[in-house]
Amino acid sequence: MRLWLWSLLATLLLAGCDGGNRQLAQESLLYCVEGTPLTFNPQLVTSTETLDATAHQLYDRLLDIDPDSQQPIPALATEWERSDDGLRYRFTLRPGVTFHDTDWFSPGRPLTADDVVFTFSRLIDSDHPYHAISGGRYPFFDSIGWPALVSEIQALNEHQVEFVLTRPNASFLTNLATDYAVILSAEYGAQLLATGHPERLDQQPVGTGPFLLNLYRPDEFIRYHRHPGYWRGSTRLAQLVFDITPKSSKRLAKLLTGECDVMAHPATSQLSVIKQHSELALSQATGMNVAILALNTQKAPFDDLRVRKALSLALNRTDVLQAVYFDIGSLAESLLPPVSWGHDPNLLMPLPDQTRALWLLEQAGLSDGFDMTLLIPSGARTYNPDGLKTGQLIQRRLATLGIRVKLLGLEEQILRRKLLAGEQEAVLTGWSADTPDPDNMLRNLLSCQAIAAGTNASRWCHPLFEQQLGLALTEPQLERRIGHYQLAQQLAYQDMPMIPLVHSQRLQAHRKQVKGLRLLPYGGVAFHQAYKE
Repeated sequence: MRLWLWSLLATLLLAGCDGGNRQLAQESLLYCVEGTPLTFNPQLVTSTETLDATAHQLYDRLLDIDPDSQQPIPALATEWERSDDGLRYRFTLRPGVTFHDTDWFSPGRPLTADDVVFTFSRLIDSDHPYHAISGGRYPFFDSIGWPALVSEIQALNEHQVEFVLTRPNASFLTNLATDYAVILSAEYGAQLLATGHPERLDQQPVGTGPFLLNLYRPDEFIRYHRHPGYWRGSTRLAQLVFDITPKSSKRLAKLLTGECDVMAHPATSQLSVIKQHSELALSQATGMNVAILALNTQKAPFDDLRVRKALSLALNRTDVLQAVYFDIGSLAESLLPPVSWGHDPNLLMPLPDQTRALWLLEQAGLSDGFDMTLLIPSGARTYNPDGLKTGQLIQRRLATLGIRVKLLGLEEQILRRKLLAGEQEAVLTGWSADTPDPDNMLRNLLSCQAIAAGTNASRWCHPLFEQQLGLALTEPQLERRIGHYQLAQQLAYQDMPMIPLVHSQRLQAHRKQVKGLRLLPYGGVAFHQAYKE
C-alpha cells in the first residue's frame, strides 16, 4: 500500500483514541477512481477522468441544469436576459463568490465580470495571452463552433457581463451549463503571466468550487481540502481524496475492506457481489450516452457505404449488451437515447444478417474480406465499461465475414492525437451528454467542425446533416426543433458512419455510511453534499 495511504489510514484507525481523530475520520472521504486527469482545466479535454476530478470539485459554471425540468437554472449567474433578436445575453453575477486561497494563490477580490470575460475570451480570441497555452485546443467548444458563434464578451460593470452572438442559438444557455464551461480567475491568470508561468493556470488550479486542490501525485492520488468560503455553503467533508486505482478488481477490494468509501465505474460483472454485501450500496442512473463503433469514412474501405452497412449487419449488439454490460443498459437504435427529447422512435437498427452482409461485401469487391485495425481506449468509460471485451466480440463477429481485425488499445492522449490526425480506420468510442439538448451529442459526434476537434471519429461531413443542426438551433418552437433533430438522425442512420451499440446505465458503488452522493444526469460526480454517518 502507498505510504500516503498508510499514513491516512493509520490516522483514521486511531479514531477511537480521541475526539479529534474521530472527527477527521468522519470528515474524510476516499474515492477510488480509475485514471489520472490529463489536466486540471476541463476546457482542454473530453476525458472522463479529468471531468470527474475537476468540473464539480474545483469549479462552478454560470448556469446549472435542473435534473427534473432539464432547463438552465442559476449558479454563478443569478439571472439573465436575452435580446429580442436573440443575439445578446446579459448575465448578472452572484455577489461575494470567493476563489480558492491556496499555497500558490491568494485572491484579492471576489468573482467579477472580468473573470467571465477572461475565461471565455481565451477560447475565441487567438490573440488572448492564454489562447495558445496548453496546446490551444478546446475540443468541446471547437466542436460546437463556439469561436464562430460568440463575437464578443464584455464586462458591463463588476456584476454584469454580456455575450454577443453572430446568430441566434437555442443551445447557447445549456452550453454554458456544461462541465466544460467552468469559470477561471482573471486575477490568478494575470499573476502567472507576470511571473512567466502561464501554464500553471491549467496545472495548479484555482476555482470557486466546493473543494480546492491540496496535493497531487500523478498516478497515485489527488487530495482536496474543503473550500471554507464556498458560496453554496461549506461542505461537511474536510478532505476528499481521489485514490487512482486502474484495475476494477483492486478498486472493489479496497471498497470491501473499507480502504475506499466510494468506487467509480464498478464492472458490471461485480454488481452481484456489491448488491449482496451488507455494508455496500449501489447507485444507478439512466445515462444520456451512447457507445459506438466509428468508421473512418475518409479511408478505404470504409468510404464505401456497402462496407459500413455490412459491418452493421454482421454485429450482434445483444452479445455486447449481455457480455459487457450484463444487461445494465439498452440497445442503441440511434445516437440519441430514448430519454432524449430529440430521440427518433422510428429508427431501428437491423437484426444481424450474415448472408446480406456477405452479399454487400461481394458487391463492394471484398468477398475475401480485408484487414483492419480497431482502436480501443484503455480503461472503462461511462458509456462502455470494457472496451477490450467489446472489441473482442466485434473481432469474432467480423471474422465470420473474412474481416481480420487487429485490436489496438491506446491511452487517452495517444488516441486523441490519432483521431486529430485522422490516422484511425475504426475506433470504439462514444459520448456522454453534457446537457439535455440533442445538439450536444449530434454535433460533437458527427458535425463537420467536430472533425478538427477530434470528437467526430468517423470524419463524416454531410451538408444536409449540418443544415438540420443549424435549423434546429435557430428554430424557437420545440416541436420543429425535434423535427430537425430527427431528420439529422435519419441522415446519419442512412449513411451509417457510426454504428450505435449500447446506451449504458451510470453506476457507482459506496459504503452505506456515505450519504448525499450525487450521480449527475449529464456526466460527472459531485461531492458537495456528501457526508458520512
